[in-house]
Amino acid sequence: MTGASVVLVGVRGFGAVHLANLRRLQAAGAVRLIALVDPLVVDVDPVGAPLFPSLGDALAGVGVPDVVIAAVPIPVHATVAAEALRAGADVLLEKPPFARMADFETLLAVQRETGRVVQVGFQSLGSHVLDDLDVDRLGIGPVRQVRAMGTWVRRAAYWKRSPWAGRRSLDGVDVVDGVVTNPLAHAVATALRIAGVQRVEDVERVDVDAYRANAIDADDTTALRIVPASLDAEQPTVSAALTLAASGSADAAPVVEVVGDRGTVSFRYTTDEVVGPDGAVTSGTRTDLLENLLAHRADGVPLLVPLDSTGAFMRVVEAMRTAPEPTRIEPRFVEVVGTGDDAHPVVQDVERWVRAAADLDGTFVDAGAPWASAARDAVVATAGAGPLLVLQDGAGTTPSSSPRPFLHPVRTLGGVELTARRPADHDWHLGLGFTVADVDGTNTWGGGTYVHGRGYVDQDDHGRQRLDDLEGDADSITASLTWVDRDGADQLREVRTMRSRPLDDDCWLLELSTSLEPVEDRPVTLGSPGANGRVRAGYGGWFWRFPPCSGIEVSAADADGEDAVLGTRAPWVRWAADFAGTPGATGPATILLTSSAPDPWFVRATDYPGIGTAVAWEQPVTVSPGAPFVRSLRGVVADGRRPAAALLRHLA
Repeated sequence: MTGASVVLVGVRGFGAVHLANLRRLQAAGAVRLIALVDPLVVDVDPVGAPLFPSLGDALAGVGVPDVVIAAVPIPVHATVAAEALRAGADVLLEKPPFARMADFETLLAVQRETGRVVQVGFQSLGSHVLDDLDVDRLGIGPVRQVRAMGTWVRRAAYWKRSPWAGRRSLDGVDVVDGVVTNPLAHAVATALRIAGVQRVEDVERVDVDAYRANAIDADDTTALRIVPASLDAEQPTVSAALTLAASGSADAAPVVEVVGDRGTVSFRYTTDEVVGPDGAVTSGTRTDLLENLLAHRADGVPLLVPLDSTGAFMRVVEAMRTAPEPTRIEPRFVEVVGTGDDAHPVVQDVERWVRAAADLDGTFVDAGAPWASAARDAVVATAGAGPLLVLQDGAGTTPSSSPRPFLHPVRTLGGVELTARRPADHDWHLGLGFTVADVDGTNTWGGGTYVHGRGYVDQDDHGRQRLDDLEGDADSITASLTWVDRDGADQLREVRTMRSRPLDDDCWLLELSTSLEPVEDRPVTLGSPGANGRVRAGYGGWFWRFPPCSGIEVSAADADGEDAVLGTRAPWVRWAADFAGTPGATGPATILLTSSAPDPWFVRATDYPGIGTAVAWEQPVTVSPGAPFVRSLRGVVADGRRPAAALLRHLA
């Protein structure tokens, strides 16, 4: 059989599309499919090619192919592509090419080193409509604005399709699987291509306005403004307004709107249709990217999507990776349609706001969407070398998550990050801080309010903590705060002290203290879900939300394991685990805490990783005028897994 030899890595998901295309080309004699690779597949419809668990096994079994098609999870794109190039194969790499710019730069170097080529699988960039736009066959004149718009629906099942779905990182590895970088990545890449903004150096900056309506880490509703580096007045502006939380029962065709001096056209890149200035719809054709790669190998035909031409798109990916976590869209602006795996959120009037942002070549904030916010957390103080403690003002917290200052990140001396901010499962979990769920009927914890007999109910009853003053030195931070109720009235004054002190080369001492007093000359009651009837859920007080953890060991002086430690009044509690939050700041660590008061310990390990104290475990407590309510923690934070005895000696 003639034709280029091909190995397909990944036969599930979009790999199945590649497999169908390979069957077509093999029947035409253009390729020979010599191996399939997928560690999770044990059988494939007969294609006359053996199945291997890894690319290395395939190379050893059938030799080096002419082309490797990599349709693998985003986190392993770089590894698989580099292995194929170094073996001597050319690569068709599925989009998005990588989750971080460093991998892009590394593979460019490998490509130069090996002399092989990489074509990136942005199928829309094979459309012949792009050629028509390049030479203005549509008669719109010089292009001034290029606007990508997409209003898609993604149901709950979509986010369950793989462990990395909807994640910014997984097990300490960047993923960046959001609307911009994966499902509607073609919209962004196509807009950049039309605008002639393709290489890394073509981009001055990327303004990110990212949100999430789903309970995911990544973005599902985002607007971008991509500012070109060129100072040429003829350079078009580029923007994108995209959502996976639209109102339709099916995906609307995403479009790239191209605005010229003499008219506007809309390119429906999924169908190669163009709506002209007069409203007429014409259909185009496209070149298959694998066939283009084969033609490049055989005859030197230019690649349509060479790796270096995706540099501008990688600037977008890098901007998404390094941006703060997407802002959660307030529940009052979201309707959940359907149930189970068919459930999906619909953001109120999102189609209108996509259009409005595009018209401004800007963001949802620019357009005035009621759920959009430009507020972001700001670092207001640090303590300890590294630093070990970073105090955020909490300005980026939405009202229903009860805005408040918090520590994040908290780190070990070795740099392991020990806090999480606004995780997908609980947007109102904010690093390390002090707060309670019920302050005279105001929810200062965030999220739903527990109502006995009804469970958690979304109510307009959230308060906030206002940062009034800061003092400190190299090792400590003292914050003066006011707790504000649901109606905007001041409730409590708080003085919170946070201190760090090195102990050994691999551990340091953490000291936390808070003192609360009523603002008015009357008592204030602190409550919890437990005090309102929820069994073993009296959380509220000091609370430390951890990033994803594995190999969790949780114990106390008189208990071992999550169930046993939950609710115990033991003098100390210990948490050891492998922490896998921000890439580059992961590893094993141990935390041992002691409390100044015999409050029960609140622990979660199965549902999410976190630990805290419970000042109102089963009964409310009262903060009275003239009698400050004081709670303190002392603890040891250590790199590695350390036994309790080794850490307790530092607290003696």
